[in-house]
Amino acid sequence: MDTSVNRSILILEDEPLIAMDHQHYAERAGFTQITVISSRAAAEEWLQSQTPSVALLDVQLKDGSGSRVATLLRNKGVPFVVCSGSGKEDADPNFHDGIWLPKPCKPEDLITALTQAKAKVAE
Repeated sequence: MDTSVNRSILILEDEPLIAMDHQHYAERAGFTQITVISSRAAAEEWLQSQTPSVALLDVQLKDGSGSRVATLLRNKGVPFVVCSGSGKEDADPNFHDGIWLPKPCKPEDLITALTQAKAKVAE
């Protein structure tokens, strides 16, 4: 099996310091192709021509909800992790398929969640 297939990740986060942390932990989880996008609109546009193996999403971005991004990922069969200050019960149902973590989260919890999402790609 080509292991490079499950090494790409989209990180959708509009807070620069959090995005840098997420990128660092994605590297620790074994991702080698990391795309960081800070807006819902840019992520939607990027997903028109790209498909990551896994995604890490924030629910609420400066330009609105990332709900449509979650829908696009789900339609492409891309597993995702949601790291948000919002609770799952308060979020749009499009996010419910993701692995949920509170924001802020422990680094080891994020690495574990990303590893679990990556394992879904290999199934």
